[in-house]
Amino acid sequence: MNIYCNDLKIKDIDKEVNLFGWVNNIKLLKNIIFIDFRDISGYIQILCKKNIVHLWNDILLLNNESCIEVFGIVKKKDKLNIEILAYYINVLNYSISLPLDINNINNSENIRLKYRYLDLRRRDMLNVVKLKSNIKFFINNFFFKRNFIEIETPFLSKSFYEGANSYKIISRIYKNKFYSLPQSPQIFKQLLMISGINKYYQIVKCFRDEDLRSDRQPEFTQLDIEMSFVDFDVLFNLINNLIFKIFLRFKNYKIINCFNKLNYIDSINNFGTDKPDLRNSVKYNFDFSLFLFKYFFKEKKIDNIKTIIINNIFNISNINLIFNFFNKKKIKNYCCIYIYNKKNNIFKYKIFGNLNINDYYIDKIFSYLNLSINTFISIILLDDNIDKKILVNIRDYYCKIFNLFKNGFYPIWIINFPMFFYNKNNDISAYHHPFTMPLNINLNKLKSINNYNLLLANSYDLVINGYELCSGSQRIHKYYIQKEIFKILNIGNKYNFFLNSLKYGAPPHLGIALGLDRLIMLISGFKSIKDVIAFPKTTSGLCLLTNSPD
Repeated sequence: MNIYCNDLKIKDIDKEVNLFGWVNNIKLLKNIIFIDFRDISGYIQILCKKNIVHLWNDILLLNNESCIEVFGIVKKKDKLNIEILAYYINVLNYSISLPLDINNINNSENIRLKYRYLDLRRRDMLNVVKLKSNIKFFINNFFFKRNFIEIETPFLSKSFYEGANSYKIISRIYKNKFYSLPQSPQIFKQLLMISGINKYYQIVKCFRDEDLRSDRQPEFTQLDIEMSFVDFDVLFNLINNLIFKIFLRFKNYKIINCFNKLNYIDSINNFGTDKPDLRNSVKYNFDFSLFLFKYFFKEKKIDNIKTIIINNIFNISNINLIFNFFNKKKIKNYCCIYIYNKKNNIFKYKIFGNLNINDYYIDKIFSYLNLSINTFISIILLDDNIDKKILVNIRDYYCKIFNLFKNGFYPIWIINFPMFFYNKNNDISAYHHPFTMPLNINLNKLKSINNYNLLLANSYDLVINGYELCSGSQRIHKYYIQKEIFKILNIGNKYNFFLNSLKYGAPPHLGIALGLDRLIMLISGFKSIKDVIAFPKTTSGLCLLTNSPD
């Protein structure tokens, strides 16, 4: 059985040991050579003396990252630490000069991915690989104790409608036909519920051919969960408990902010996104926007009027920064008002921006708002052609310049999403996926509805610090409702086998999927899931290590 660096303690002094690992660094003195030795567990110092001639001569040939076997005796280095006095070193393999610096976090991403097997030798990368392994072990124990059954689902299957393109695998036997890699195990986990498996989970690979970003890869790992005969609160409590325990165990962080629920529409109105980062306390003021819409900007759409009110701002020296920011983002109509004093019940204020608001309107605004001094008011009129994602940029920018950012982790459940949306071709699509149960509606109401934009879904996301960590929904378990949803989406034919399964006493069920890579990213502190996946792709989908696709 191998001994590792971190296994050795003060109690092992004068013990003979045999270690395997790599030369991290070499320091040559007149009569002593120090080797900074590394294995999977950590580091230890190897001491080599000149009077052992054969050992000395062998070490002079070594370079960093050579793979070696060390025979030596544990010695006391200082009061708390130990080192190894070597009497023999067996060089298992020499290393040529490295194309990256193992001890430097600033290697370029392309070099890191091309030589990923070397990049993984870095301590922070080794730590995150071990962290992911430990969390997966923890998750398995968590669900095993709660009587869930772990079941594998197929990778080679049919291409299903789940919001992204699927990767295709050509069939050798059946000409001009192909399999599809799963975007998620959605169909199969529902079939498992119909099979009578009432508690399923799986840590599974998923594959989506879509545009990549810092929290998205073409292949990723998710924790998949499905349950029958339970309501939302059971599932919410299960996930809340799991997340709480994982953060406490692996981050030593106790989530004291409750896992509150927020309606999708309120999230959009307050934060401009369905993935709010609650570390940022800046909020859009929908009531104030509504007031301006009714009385001042009637020709505008309410969705295009965005207002922010921030109290206790004691420094407005950032006016030029704000001005430059809005110019860069090509926001044409805005104004900012800073109230800095009040005398004889009259507010003293500064106003800037290119949205003309005269004194009469400002008096009306001030009389509507319950204001105090040191208040910052931002009024923005967005054009229809501006991407609404800019609303997150504006919140983040105000948070940054006014120093309003809070540390910690802030989970929030976003619930009651839209059932449908219209894509860029004006075709109707499922907002979540086509197996989601509509909210509080029966078949007759579903058939008679004219405006699908008004239909809500029994769906929910868990968001932490601006990242969608989990996404799930109550599933449709009744044949006629599912058939009608497929009809609305015009996708029914390929799902006949699934529709048929709902005729055989399908139980009510719901489920959720948790992005494991995103969870590891949050806990480890990395900014991209590329750093928590052993062999990731670039943002353009290339594997620089194997030079694929080819």
